[in-house]
Formats: sequence, structure tokens, C-alpha cells
Amino acid sequence: MNRLEHFLRTLDGSVVKALVFAGLMVLVMPIARASEYDLDNYKFRTTASWWYSQPSGYFAGQNHSGEFDLNRDFQFGSYSTFTGTLDWRFKRKHHLLFSSSPVSYSNRTTLLRTITFQGQTYNVGTQAASEIKSLSFAPGYQWDFIRRDRGYVALATQFYLLDTKATLTGTVLVNGQAATRSSSGSFLAPLPVVGPHVRWYPVDSERLSLEGYVNGMYFFGYGDFYSARGLVGVGLSHHLKAIGGYQMGTRLSIHGGSNNIGIRLTQKGPAVGLEGSW
Repeated sequence: MNRLEHFLRTLDGSVVKALVFAGLMVLVMPIARASEYDLDNYKFRTTASWWYSQPSGYFAGQNHSGEFDLNRDFQFGSYSTFTGTLDWRFKRKHHLLFSSSPVSYSNRTTLLRTITFQGQTYNVGTQAASEIKSLSFAPGYQWDFIRRDRGYVALATQFYLLDTKATLTGTVLVNGQAATRSSSGSFLAPLPVVGPHVRWYPVDSERLSLEGYVNGMYFFGYGDFYSARGLVGVGLSHHLKAIGGYQMGTRLSIHGGSNNIGIRLTQKGPAVGLEGSW
């Protein structure tokens, strides 16, 4: 399987639709009627979004020594969090980017199966708590290789600095006696990603914009990471837009090994917020 096939198979249906839509925008933009002025003229742009994320996946211990599933074992539901971006367009076609998305959620349940994680075994019927923390910081650079008065098609590259940690707490048996124990595993690494970024003004006005991006990288036998988002912006004033859409904030897969935990963690859901441009 080549890298392109792997990339397409890992994306869910909503992201595939976003890619198709972005491709249609790429076809339309070069032939769109030029406006009287640049509708996307700014130096700084920032967005702040409320994100209703739906986590799924699992964490496996080092050397594949047991695992727990977020939905099957702990019935994780949706939760609210924050995501923010900063775009400094220091030249007409060149941008410096920064994005951040801190995530923390937990749940307590009675285990319906025995779980072993990082050397600790939690038996059926144990009251156990799971806490997941995932902090994402991503500086990057964007080049608009096609820029028109009504939008652009760009190639963006970013370094995602991911700090992901899972902790289980519950009652275990130690020398025949019940005791409360915790076990945890974490992953910290910079992951380079690259992908297309499209923004389009479908009418001859800055009050309505459509935007989408997909970026990621396949790290061969180590794992892979992808992120995607699609937004609609509606102008509230010359400098401020209300935005709404859907994002697959992160899709992280780390195969794990003797020295690393294994992770398959997807966080996706609707997002709404504000965008400011100056």
C-alpha cells in the first residue's frame, strides 16, 4: 500500500467530502470574475473556536501489554474544548502560522472486563477512572501558490508538538489485599505534517467565506497523524466574522513497541467561534 492509499483509507466520510469540495473550489477560483479589490486582504488573522469533540480510540501499554478502549471500556461521550489559530501574513503569499488545542477529559465507570495497562491489572467489577490529556501546539508556514482577489489555494506545513497522556486509577489486588493504584503512559514528540489549505469567497463580498484544510503525514512503521477542518464564515463587521463548521482536530496513530505506548486517538466534532482580521 502506498502512502496515498493509506492516507485516503484513514480519512472518515466527512473529511473526504471536504476534500472533494475543496477540489471544486480549486477548479472554480481561477475562472471566477475578479472583484474590484482583494477580498482577503489582511496582515493578521486569528480564530477562537468552541469545539464539541467526540473522542474515540484506545491506548495500549508498552510492548503491547494490554490496552483499554475509550468508548467500549469507559463510555466516553462528547465534551467541550477550545481551539485557536493565529495567521501572520508577512508577505502577499507567505504566512507564519500557529495553532493550539488543549484537551482534557475523564470518566469513571465499573469495568465490564479485565484490563491490564502498564503493569497493573484491573478486574471485572472494579470502579475505575480514566483521564486523557492531549495538548497540541503547531507552529508552521503557508505558501499561497494560487492567490486571487476572491481567495487562495495554499500549501501549509506545520510541526505538531503533541503531549498525550492516559492515566487509569482503580482498585487492584496486591498480595491478596485490595489497594488503589494508578498506571499511566504518555507520548511526546514533534510531528511534521503537510497539506492543502483553501479559502474562497463565493460571492463578490468579504461577508461570506468558505475555508478548508487537510494536513498529515505517514511515518511508515511508526504511525501516522492527520488533521482536517472545514468552516463557513459570515461577516459581522469589516474585521469580524462568525465561523462554524466541522473539524477532525487530530487523528493520531502510534503503533507502540518495547519502549513506547501504542495510541489510536481520534478527536472530531462541530466547532463554532469568531474570526478577526486586521
